Amino acid sequence: MDPGSRDNLDFGDQLSAPNPPTPHMINFSLQQQSQAQFFPSYGFHIHNRPVSSHPSPPCVMPGCTTPSPASTTTTELDTAEDLSETAADDVVLAYINQFLLEDEDDESYPVSSASEDSALLAVEKPFVDILKAAKPITAQACEVKTLMTDDCSSAGSRGFHHVVTSNQSSSQLSGQMVKECSVGVTHKGRKNPHDDGLETEERKSKQSALCEEETVREMFDNVLLCFDANCEFHSPMPAEAQINGGYVKGSGNRRGRRKGRSGTGPGEEAVDLTTLLIHCAQAAAIDDHRSANELLKQIRKHSSATGDAGQRLAHYFANGLEARLAGTGSSIYRSLAAKRTSTADILRAFSLYIKACSFQRISHYFANMTILNASKSVTRLHIIDYGMRYGFQWPVLMQQLSKRRSGPPSLRITGIDFPLPGFRPAELIEATGRRLHEYARMFNVPFEYQAIAAKWDTIQVEDLKIKSDEFVVVNCLYRMRNMMDETVTDDSPRTRVLNTIRKLNPHVFVHGIVNGTHNAPFFVTRFKEAMFFFSSIFDMLEANASRMDEHRLLIEREFFGREALNVLACEGTERIERPETYKQWQLRNLRAGFRQLPLNEEIMKRARYKVSKSYHRDFLVDEDNKWMLQGWKGRVIFALSAWTS
Repeated sequence: MDPGSRDNLDFGDQLSAPNPPTPHMINFSLQQQSQAQFFPSYGFHIHNRPVSSHPSPPCVMPGCTTPSPASTTTTELDTAEDLSETAADDVVLAYINQFLLEDEDDESYPVSSASEDSALLAVEKPFVDILKAAKPITAQACEVKTLMTDDCSSAGSRGFHHVVTSNQSSSQLSGQMVKECSVGVTHKGRKNPHDDGLETEERKSKQSALCEEETVREMFDNVLLCFDANCEFHSPMPAEAQINGGYVKGSGNRRGRRKGRSGTGPGEEAVDLTTLLIHCAQAAAIDDHRSANELLKQIRKHSSATGDAGQRLAHYFANGLEARLAGTGSSIYRSLAAKRTSTADILRAFSLYIKACSFQRISHYFANMTILNASKSVTRLHIIDYGMRYGFQWPVLMQQLSKRRSGPPSLRITGIDFPLPGFRPAELIEATGRRLHEYARMFNVPFEYQAIAAKWDTIQVEDLKIKSDEFVVVNCLYRMRNMMDETVTDDSPRTRVLNTIRKLNPHVFVHGIVNGTHNAPFFVTRFKEAMFFFSSIFDMLEANASRMDEHRLLIEREFFGREALNVLACEGTERIERPETYKQWQLRNLRAGFRQLPLNEEIMKRARYKVSKSYHRDFLVDEDNKWMLQGWKGRVIFALSAWTS
């Protein structure tokens, strides 16, 4: 029979033909051995019995009885009807035989006439291979049926169960087949010996993913929500906290430890890393590669990503200087920006950051309480968040909205962020929206979400779909620094974004900025200002987190180290870290037509109380010209204010 002809064979036509072809028209012969004849038929065993040229096929109709493994057809064909049935049987057997022979492995398994056991093993081997090639649904159904009733009535599966349970002469093959039935055969033809391990690992990874998801959700609740009845932000403050102080700071040493000095052991000479870094930057500014590389060698010798604050600062600044000298700053930064860190790791790092540092928690408290106070009686609240990222700010706001006596308002959040590289530019903020939907259901807050991943200066008022009955709030915390300014283009994207926000006529615009001066166009000036700014950050982490804490290392590497690299090694539009002081931003907002709102005294009191009670004495909370200032050891690092149109 032509191997290709089996695809065109129509069994319905053959079985219903009025004049079926005679048996000699089918060129088909069974494999013969000297003392054993067999055909591969799903586990049916024939031992030393002659097989006629017209055996009956296995019963495949529901309810019929499958023939015995040793049964054969010996009835003579005396009538035309018998001849027709036999011809049809031959057609079926020819198809089955050709189909199964093509699925067999290329290897042959000869039957030895000297030993009956070896002949049995040789006969069984093709059947085992065929069973491996069975469809997974059949194998799994057989497994379930066998476990429940010790029987399997599916087509071909009774023979499979028979091989597994009754053939005790080859325990190795039986054990292997039981294993195949338990996991389900997934491939047709030759079995991959590593499939079992891969499926086991896949199941373990899925279980691990589920456990990880539950753990992450629990972490989100513990880190972002306020379930403690003694939460300083909502519990009554003591009498001494009611005093309205303008400046809160501990009485510790204002200078703190000396920055830039590497730790030295007995007999070692102290190295001033600050001086080495400035000299290296000066050499890099005039393209003196020889001097710069010599200085870099000295810096590398005494710096470390796991050392003290000065050594860590020198390590990341050396990375920036090296990339600048090699001209690879932009490509390195893009590769680092494209690297995806799991939300679980980000949340763990965020948990450490808010415990060690007051900046983020106080910022979220200031913004959320400003929004809550301004929207007490509204029924529809629309928050437009420039710089959405992970949305850590909003679950606790939903929690507070759900506690309103009149019921929570209908909340709508539009999450805006810069597009991610790759084919899914909105992946991060879309995942954030799904998490926020879960929290909205948790607190029974009517919720809508819209994700916009685009350059901020290209977003128009129409894209935000403002409704007339909505109370509109614009929130932007510390992300305006990533937009270009007038030093890059005359039509500043910062000005365009502020003008767009002004056209929205928001009831409240909460603006948080990074108070930095490392945005100078001249490299050496920018380098020195950046070094002073980041030295405060690394010193703050040194004083409040363990040196070998993996989450501190992640914060320094993935956030502050990456920012320092961009400041030092990138120029033009590639340099996106461009902070300004809060006084500069105040002028920008006033030029855009905003009116600054006074600071809420209650919010300031609670912020000071929280910092004085829960954080290091060198953190500061101050106010100046309607801005709430936060900093470390006298240096202002962040500032927040509220505006309206």
